Amino acid sequence: MSEKHYATCDWSPADGYKSLTPYGEIKMFEDGGHRALEVMLLSVAACLNYYLVQYAQERKLPIKCIHVECNAETADHPERVSKITTKVVVHGSLSKQACKKMVTICERACKVANTLKYQPSIEVIIEHHEEPIVKRQKLA
Repeated sequence: MSEKHYATCDWSPADGYKSLTPYGEIKMFEDGGHRALEVMLLSVAACLNYYLVQYAQERKLPIKCIHVECNAETADHPERVSKITTKVVVHGSLSKQACKKMVTICERACKVANTLKYQPSIEVIIEHHEEPIVKRQKLA
């Protein structure tokens, strides 16, 4: 059974951008808010970091800090990310081989990275309303 995930992004002249997930609002674009590309990269980094931490904690590995950084290269025609490089830095008394095994296993578990690697189908549905907005609705 698959889980239901969603995110919304609204804009109006009065309110500007409003982006929501089930966990709350995310400040986007204006006034120092996040940019969409960085949020995508953060999703990859956070997903992998989560699995790395779970792996380390479940096995009580001697790790002090795990840092995951994602960098993107972009391309034109069409505008897109052409490459994502993920750097994992592990601080602790773990052998290089054990570290590599941990990262390999956790990378396979990362739903966000797997989604980008295996290109999901993307469907755009357009609804047009001429009447004024009554209430913003959650994407369901």
